[in-house]
Amino acid sequence: MIKTLRKNAKYFYFLFFLVIITFIFWGVGTVDKPKADYVAEVDGQKIYAERFWRNYEEIRRFYRDVFKEKADEMEKGLKEKVLEDLINEEVLLWLAKKYDIEATDKEVQNAIINDPRFMRNGVFQKDIYFQILKLNRLNPAQYEASLKREITIGKTLQLIASSKGLNDISDEVYIKAFLKSIKSQIPIKINKEAIS
Repeated sequence: MIKTLRKNAKYFYFLFFLVIITFIFWGVGTVDKPKADYVAEVDGQKIYAERFWRNYEEIRRFYRDVFKEKADEMEKGLKEKVLEDLINEEVLLWLAKKYDIEATDKEVQNAIINDPRFMRNGVFQKDIYFQILKLNRLNPAQYEASLKREITIGKTLQLIASSKGLNDISDEVYIKAFLKSIKSQIPIKINKEAIS
């Protein structure tokens, strides 16, 4: 047996070298605990970390472009603000589902064909639509689902604002108070480790 091992040693060295290279390039796995894939959960609906960080970076980039040297000051508490906004969106969608509020296909279609970004000389251009989506790494189904979500949220916000009656408070203050009361009624879990 020893003779066989010595005779084929070059193959074992090659195999050993291959295993080492594999570990170098792929690693041996994480030693730390795995990173959470979601930052919050609203009544079972997860808000994924990827979405949180994408929104956070978009707002951060906006602050840097608009506010320049004051951007650092503006970014204080930004993570918490982004998380709160995402939770509020999910609460609004929860309400929309509860009360059967949904954007129709016609509303989505009208929003697309009336979007000035997709027009040339005041007329919707399908080629421009596809080109802009491609530049933003979106396909039509993704964009239309996102737009349907936005329209549904907008309709829900309108319904909430119209329910305040003749109160002297602003729509914004009323909506915030309304959402706060709804949030106290549904289970919301926040994963602070995911945003630290």
